[in-house]
Amino acid sequence: MSSILSFVGWAVLPNGVVSAKQLTPWLLQYVTSFVQSVYYGITIRAGDPRPQPPSPRYARHRRRIFVMVVTGYLLYTLYEAFHRIQVAGDFYKALGVSPVADERVIKSRFRRLAAQHHPDKLTHGDGVHSDNYFVYLKLAQDTLLDPAKRFAYDRFGPDILGWGDRKTMQDFLFAGLQRSLPTWGRYWRFFTFAALIVLELALITHPGALLIPASYIPPGLRDLLGVSAENPGFYLLPFQILTLAQRASVTLHIFISQVTPPTVSQKPSSAPGERLSPQTMQHLARLHQLARATDGEATRLLQLGFAPFQGDREGVATLRKGMTEGLVLSSVRASPGVQQAVGEVVARKTQEKKAD
Repeated sequence: MSSILSFVGWAVLPNGVVSAKQLTPWLLQYVTSFVQSVYYGITIRAGDPRPQPPSPRYARHRRRIFVMVVTGYLLYTLYEAFHRIQVAGDFYKALGVSPVADERVIKSRFRRLAAQHHPDKLTHGDGVHSDNYFVYLKLAQDTLLDPAKRFAYDRFGPDILGWGDRKTMQDFLFAGLQRSLPTWGRYWRFFTFAALIVLELALITHPGALLIPASYIPPGLRDLLGVSAENPGFYLLPFQILTLAQRASVTLHIFISQVTPPTVSQKPSSAPGERLSPQTMQHLARLHQLARATDGEATRLLQLGFAPFQGDREGVATLRKGMTEGLVLSSVRASPGVQQAVGEVVARKTQEKKAD
């Protein structure tokens, strides 16, 4: 059910860049608008104008927030897929052994668990549940003690228990490939398709296809952290790696299709009719030169106006103070309240003159 809800969440996300002419789905309207409102509330002072939808600044902010929302949902779906794999568990966790445990360790651990959970030795609790759990432990032991079944279980998961009376590794391997090939259409994602096939073939055929992060840590750091590569607390079996990779490939493809702007491939047209004429290019070059000359002249005039204050710290401080006061007074005079008050005074004076 959570997997279905995850893809429903992707379905309601928008399929393009947000603009003033598009109506976005309700999820983006609530999430992105809320985040953007909070962002403006933090970064823009009270009373200052906020960017409005038609402006490029508003569209740029909304696009970035949209990417952040989709990225957050991507991380959530990946975590949700990983969490489901961990919660589902496996035969190794049920017996409390490592994926590299040998036959002696598995038998010893099963005998210890059987002494605790055997139905004949339980005097309280749910009898049906105890029977089912003991049968599950027995099935886990029988599967892991059989080299062929253990090979198939590590690569294809608990589905191999319903594959009939297959005895050898080759039988399980061919049966797993026959069941995997028809489902590859669901994961057709350009190069991801080939990458997943290669990954699955490598994990299926490799004898030690286990992901044990502790084995990649240097021995000294491993002792410092208190982790062991022989009895790891965290690992991923091949079928768990495949499940996570398949889910991640679909999610990443949707993520890329969501955050990629639709106008990336739309280049400006270079048709002959849309090119500038030589006369227009000459006029633009002259205009550019004139603008540069005007800018240089304005800079020289500004420097000339400030020439009397060069080296005079007191004069510069007085000028700076006067400019600050002038800016404050101009902003006060331009405020709506002051203009309204001045207008009322002028109107009253006009009425008094007319009355006189």
